[in-house]
Amino acid sequence: MQKHYDLTVIGAGSGGLVAATSAKRAGLSVALLEKNKIGGECLHTGCVPSKAFINSAKVYAAARKTNLLGLPSFVEKDKFDFSKVMEHVDSVVQHIYKDENPEVFRKQGIDVYVDKSGAQFINNKEIKIGDEIISAEHTIICTGSSPKRIDAVDIQFLDNENFWEIRKQPKNILFVGGGIISAEIGQSLKHFGSKVTIIDHNQRILKVVDNEITDVLTKMFVEDGIELIPNAEVESFKKEDDLIIAQIKTTDNKIITREFDSVFLTAGRIPNTNGMNLENAGVQYSSRGIIANEFFQTTAENIYACGDVTSKFKFTHAASYQADICLHNIINGNSKTMDEKIVPWAIFTDPEIAHTGLSENDARKIYPKVNVFKVDATIDRFITEGKTTGFLKVIFDDKNNVVGADAIGANAGEWIQIITVAIKNNIPIEAMADTIFIYPTFAEIVKKSFTRFQRSLKQK
Repeated sequence: MQKHYDLTVIGAGSGGLVAATSAKRAGLSVALLEKNKIGGECLHTGCVPSKAFINSAKVYAAARKTNLLGLPSFVEKDKFDFSKVMEHVDSVVQHIYKDENPEVFRKQGIDVYVDKSGAQFINNKEIKIGDEIISAEHTIICTGSSPKRIDAVDIQFLDNENFWEIRKQPKNILFVGGGIISAEIGQSLKHFGSKVTIIDHNQRILKVVDNEITDVLTKMFVEDGIELIPNAEVESFKKEDDLIIAQIKTTDNKIITREFDSVFLTAGRIPNTNGMNLENAGVQYSSRGIIANEFFQTTAENIYACGDVTSKFKFTHAASYQADICLHNIINGNSKTMDEKIVPWAIFTDPEIAHTGLSENDARKIYPKVNVFKVDATIDRFITEGKTTGFLKVIFDDKNNVVGADAIGANAGEWIQIITVAIKNNIPIEAMADTIFIYPTFAEIVKKSFTRFQRSLKQK
């Protein structure tokens, strides 16, 4: 007998797990469908392994600079074992996975279906998964995205999925694309002693980041020995013995020939729409993903979509938030949307980069007047930690309401979220300036930005 559910959730990544567990708590019968492992890209090949890897690299780099703290050296370079780092990364993933495996969710009353063929729509209510056919009143699609790949017969390119399988350290690696993954993993590999080159067709790396922040990070990368090749693209790759020969073309049509032992491709991501037979359900999609309205409802009224498969905000926390919106609208009718002007994100380089709200450029397009106030990372906690590189830039509108912020500095991803709360809840600068912050903390930089900006207004 065919099983029928109130809700099916396709994809058991960040968005899917939130949708399924929240729906179950709301009293709905739920089926969770997945073609790979529960936990999705974030747990197995994205956020979790990368942050564990980055942390190991930061600790290793810091241990080589203990003399700056009046301490002896604790690092013996000849005893460094890259494979041990990767084993540690895998252990972190497995530690989290034990709380996110299929049995955990089955015990919560969620029916979990895992089959490598994935979910396939028969119509807008019936779905085939493996040898079974189930039906549901509503469906939320949370299938995520995958890295773009280049087909090559004899070259094994690295990407954010297969990188975690290697155990031998790349000695000389090329990153194609100057985005977030290249910055995070590239810097970490440099900390471990790899020779790192990053090529990008843009004039600068991290084009989504505030120019002043990119300038700071670029300067640090160059000083650390990371080679940056802007305004260039790879013409061809060729395998010779154990090396990969890259022909790199610059904007002045100059060809540079370079040898690498590894090439890491970060040339964007593709929404996971193939194989689901979306046409059978009346769900329209394009190369950019599933088409959905402001309520995350697709062209099939009973089917919603969230996360990388439909959104321009390709962050785990955005997918989770959107999943809650989908469920709210399914239960209560279309009434909740996402304020795209308040989506915080961070890049976990050293120092961290963080953003929330509007950028300075976007704010200037909206408001007749914009005030930008900047505080350098030279307040006491940054000094005691020896981490004074960076700043916080806060953007205020023509009425002096905070509308955005950009930052680079130690733990920036943690303390910029205070400003997210201020923007979301329209907290006036007077209230922020009049709030007690713990001394000495990195978060004090937020307090300083509001008190000093308030003081500057009084002096005008």
